[in-house]
Amino acid sequence: MKNKIFIMLISIFLGLVLALQFQLVRDTAGGIVFSQRINQLTSEIKNANEEKNQLIKDLDELEDRLREYENNAAEESIYIKSLRDELNKYRIMAGFTDVKGPGVIVTLDNPPVENQLTEFSNNLVYNYEYILLVISNLNAAGAEAISINGQRHTNYTEIVPVGTYLNINGVSVLPPIEIKAIGNTQTLESVLNFKGGAVWEMKNLNYQVEVTVLNEIEIQRQIRVFEFRYAQPY
Repeated sequence: MKNKIFIMLISIFLGLVLALQFQLVRDTAGGIVFSQRINQLTSEIKNANEEKNQLIKDLDELEDRLREYENNAAEESIYIKSLRDELNKYRIMAGFTDVKGPGVIVTLDNPPVENQLTEFSNNLVYNYEYILLVISNLNAAGAEAISINGQRHTNYTEIVPVGTYLNINGVSVLPPIEIKAIGNTQTLESVLNFKGGAVWEMKNLNYQVEVTVLNEIEIQRQIRVFEFRYAQPY
């Protein structure tokens, strides 16, 4: 009888050991597969970024050649020079060319941790209307080019919250938010800092806001091309 009990206990013990080993092997195999998947995705993202950068480089080279052709043609004809100047103006308005000039940089960030009521109450992502207000003020002050965290702002730029981040031109953005604007520096600074304005209100709500005036700011063009499917000229 004692031998049967002993054999039964040994069997139970061996069964538990085998079950634990099986679980360990399965978890280890799952971890390896998961790690391999992460490495694969990382490699795909890296390749996609390299391909994107190469395409941007190729686009820059083609546009440089196009500008060279335009400049050569403009030197030969006053009419073509006028057309080129008009085309460049619309390129700037549409955000399809890099620009530089005097302007301001506005840096917006969440309040310090000790001044935040909850995780969401003062977060710029959930109060992005202040970003829209700053952009609106800059446009009203005659800003000729605007970018948000490197994304060129145009008539077709969307600024919408998606989860815990903002979606700007299809790119995920988190605070701090850096807004660049090119234009008359005195006018831009005045419209930002006047009492009762967006910056004044944000500072009163403990947001971290900094306005810097510079003699030269560089704003990159937008890469995304907007295709018109419904609106047709007439």
